[in-house]
Amino acid sequence: MAVARKKIYTPEEYLKMEERSEIRHEFVNGEIWDMSGGTATHNKIAVNLSFALESIIRKNKLPCRSFVNDLRLYIKKANLYTYPDVMLVCGKIEFDAGRQDVVLNPIVIFKVLSESTSNFDRSQKFAAYRQIPSLQEYVLIDQARVSVEIFRRDKTKFWVFEALEELKDILKLKAVGIEVSVAAIYEGAEVSE
Repeated sequence: MAVARKKIYTPEEYLKMEERSEIRHEFVNGEIWDMSGGTATHNKIAVNLSFALESIIRKNKLPCRSFVNDLRLYIKKANLYTYPDVMLVCGKIEFDAGRQDVVLNPIVIFKVLSESTSNFDRSQKFAAYRQIPSLQEYVLIDQARVSVEIFRRDKTKFWVFEALEELKDILKLKAVGIEVSVAAIYEGAEVSE
């Protein structure tokens, strides 16, 4: 992420600016942050993941949809608008009032980590995501090496951690009953094992 602009904006001002902007921005508690462009590896991983999810959803006729990084997510309690790399919504999609481009109820969020945003994605952003009542799993995918980290909300509302670090591993999304091989996520991406 780039440096935040100094002015404090309202959500309405942000959304109006974003409609006219040629680049995407995150809204973090009144500050607007420019989003940096992704690498070819970052993009390949996100595309692979989205393709795998959509294939499984269609094959099993699941009541879920996957969305890629152009659909905005709003977390009211955190006063945050962001663009997850991939997110899953199951059942009825809840949109922000009067909008069709801002989702409120993902069940799974996926983030392909970059060196510049990794700490933010693991800390402040994850803290904001935990405030989404519908969210059951948060998946972090490293773009430099084979590493998939899953944070899963258990029945007692605690978050449980699981790590996958081999291509033969299987990512099990328990909230939606979907399994994706780690090899499929990284297929064609240049990463170290």
